[in-house]
Amino acid sequence: MSHSICRSLVVALSIAVLVSTALSALVAAEDFRIETKIFVGDAEEPATTTTTLFQGGVVYDFLDEPKQIAVFRKPGGGRPGRFILLDPERRVRTELSTDQLAGAMNKLRNWASRQRDPFLKFAANPQFEESFDRDTGQLLLASHEESYTIKTEPADMPEALSEYREFLDWYTRLNALLQAGPPPEPRLQVNAALARYQIVPITVELARAGEKEKLRAEHDFTWLLSKHDLARIDDACASLAAYRPVDNEEFLQGMRVQAETDHEK
Repeated sequence: MSHSICRSLVVALSIAVLVSTALSALVAAEDFRIETKIFVGDAEEPATTTTTLFQGGVVYDFLDEPKQIAVFRKPGGGRPGRFILLDPERRVRTELSTDQLAGAMNKLRNWASRQRDPFLKFAANPQFEESFDRDTGQLLLASHEESYTIKTEPADMPEALSEYREFLDWYTRLNALLQAGPPPEPRLQVNAALARYQIVPITVELARAGEKEKLRAEHDFTWLLSKHDLARIDDACASLAAYRPVDNEEFLQGMRVQAETDHEK
């Protein structure tokens, strides 16, 4: 598995876990944290860890490798939602609205649908064979290109699924843009299935055709924020003011350069 594909899948897979697991306790706990670990193949050590902190309706997502921070504020008052992306290494920030993401994803999907590559065509309009065993809690979305095997449990607070699925879907689209990956439609279908059955994932395993190693996501969540968590939020908020604003292209170009440098190491 190439470094770029692995990282794209790692971040994408983490999205499906780190948000959906929080849905069942939204009403009971306004502030909470989720730690998601992604494993490649049979590795005992995670390839990456993501910590996502929810406080007062704002989401702070910290990816440990490469170090990146995303702050999400949901749509409201007739305004689109927005992501503020922070690069701690370059001390720069940029902002993307949900309207921008929607437009970019429409262009990406249309482009992919015209390509000869089987996976790109699949990603533009994925067709899964879906099954859910309510007794065991296993959800399966299978296709000839990629398959998701998800161990789940019922959502205690199903009324919260709609609000937090919104964050999950937008973050899935954001990841596709940041990683210059395929259209996010396969993962959006996974999100929809979780919401439809009103379940949350415990573990998620992703297998893709042509890739020898599977990816597995495990998570741990807590319905309180620690002093360390609050300190990270304070640091992120301070960075919003301190970091130099740049346009989207400059920010993404810096990410690509850093990824190439890390790969060469």
